[in-house]
Amino acid sequence: MRGDRGMQRWATWAIAALAVAAIVGGLILSGGPGRGRMERRDATRMDDLTRLSTHISCLAGDSGRMPASLEETAGCPGPVRLADPFTDAAYRIEPLEDGKFRLCAGFELPADDAGRWQRRSGDCVVFDLPPERRSAD
Repeated sequence: MRGDRGMQRWATWAIAALAVAAIVGGLILSGGPGRGRMERRDATRMDDLTRLSTHISCLAGDSGRMPASLEETAGCPGPVRLADPFTDAAYRIEPLEDGKFRLCAGFELPADDAGRWQRRSGDCVVFDLPPERRSAD
């Protein structure tokens, strides 16, 4: 009988060790709660850049050019966040050629890990301005 108790103890400890190993392995593979927080902060930054790009496109209107000011207007209301809510660093706005512009933020995860944001390159995303519409005269 003593042998059975020893075997039960050994089996109990083996199962507990496997459970701990599975938990640790899961945290390593998923990145744990710290990675989840970084993903949520990066998602907020990406949402801000997307809203900012929509605001810029609204202000550009039919001109096909970057607006001179990003102030809210009656036709393009806000609020639009111009700075990272976690670091207070201003988002970078860079006009590009060919009717494009780049918005940049201090993302915590590399672009390779960005998942759903396929357009992201480094800390920046390139957006298109609405095309210039010429009036039919």
